Amino acid sequence: MAEEHTHMDDDYIHPFARRFLWLADEKVVKGFFWLPAIGLAVTVALGLYYDFPEKHKALWDFFGSWGLIGFMAYSFVVFSAKPLFAMLARKENYYGEEVVPEDIIEPVVEVHHHD
Repeated sequence: MAEEHTHMDDDYIHPFARRFLWLADEKVVKGFFWLPAIGLAVTVALGLYYDFPEKHKALWDFFGSWGLIGFMAYSFVVFSAKPLFAMLARKENYYGEEVVPEDIIEPVVEVHHHD
């Protein structure tokens, strides 16, 4: 009887990546949704049960403040994309590949359909 092939048998996996292969296990993938969902339900239930006193109210704690803070944070991420791209982008020949040899480029075959 043949043995079952596992990811650990694959020779093309980097040695550093082998220790993270447990993240691809089916139980972990299914738990990736349920663990945060259960944690969210527990924290919401605790927040409804234990009310915070008004004397410890923060300056940003008004109606809709968390939505406003989230919108501002998301806007910051969106607007920082262009400067971040300009700072991190490299030229096309950054790795020294100035000319691609002709034998590497596969010819494009055009298919014409005649009715």
